[in-house]
Amino acid sequence: MSTSNLGLPDGTEDFVGIKAKELEDLRTLLLNKFYSDNCELVIPSLIEFSDSIGGSANDSLREFTYTFSDENLKNISIRPDISQQIARIDLQLGVKSKKKYCYFGETLRKTKDSLTKSKIAYKTGVELFGRISISDEIDIVRLMISSLKKTGRYKLTLSLGRTEPMDYLLTNLKLSLQELKTLKKIMSSKSETDLEEFFISKKLNKKNLFELKKLMSLSGKVDCLKYLKEHKNKIFKDSAKKIKQIIKNLPSSIDYHLDFSDFPGFDYHSGLVFSLHASGFGFPIAKGGHYKTEQQNLFREAIGFDINVSSLIKLNQKK
Repeated sequence: MSTSNLGLPDGTEDFVGIKAKELEDLRTLLLNKFYSDNCELVIPSLIEFSDSIGGSANDSLREFTYTFSDENLKNISIRPDISQQIARIDLQLGVKSKKKYCYFGETLRKTKDSLTKSKIAYKTGVELFGRISISDEIDIVRLMISSLKKTGRYKLTLSLGRTEPMDYLLTNLKLSLQELKTLKKIMSSKSETDLEEFFISKKLNKKNLFELKKLMSLSGKVDCLKYLKEHKNKIFKDSAKKIKQIIKNLPSSIDYHLDFSDFPGFDYHSGLVFSLHASGFGFPIAKGGHYKTEQQNLFREAIGFDINVSSLIKLNQKK
């Protein structure tokens, strides 16, 4: 078990004895699983320059990031997320073909984890870069599930969604970045009253309000895809088709839940978004999705996931 937190800032902890051994055992188990799936290990720096951390996802990460000045008075940030560091490294390597990486390390966020109550989390995961196909999406989701199954006997539920329909509707509204951020929070909360009040205050088109309300209501099993499948817009139809393909390829032991307005994690995903939940706990122990990376006019598609190893340890203690 960990020692007392005497001398430690709020939201931090030591790993000692059994707890430290469990952390190291999980590290070995999961990395070996990723190696068997042809992943290359990457160990990124714990700190980066603040104006570059997260690359094109910098705005999404900034509010969670601790920042300080170095001896040259340059702003330095401690990573709140590792996947975007892998994206930076991939772009700098200049690889053109598909490439799959894995990692294990600490992250530091200003907000506490819902289960561990810690600002520090040990994360491990996989990131695939290149031209991402539906078969890649299926493979990454299945790898996440099989990896979690190796760590313990959990009753798992997969939450799935795609951002394309909502992204399409939000783009048509021509809102500022701050207004979009507010609207996404409303969509995530599923409050129709707040949504209506937002549209009235901004004098927005009621047709878009109707469409967003429909997306807000799309949650549950495969039958909730009916609205998307029958929509006249190809983006909506394609989203339903791709989600259905992923559901067909899930292990029979995995339950699933669909949602098209509440997306977990940071706000840089575009496309498939997913998270894995353990029965009895209202938080994801793993999450991921599709995104695009950019640095100095270089672009790459990517999809990946991260597993919160700190939460796994806490979860095992509660079993």
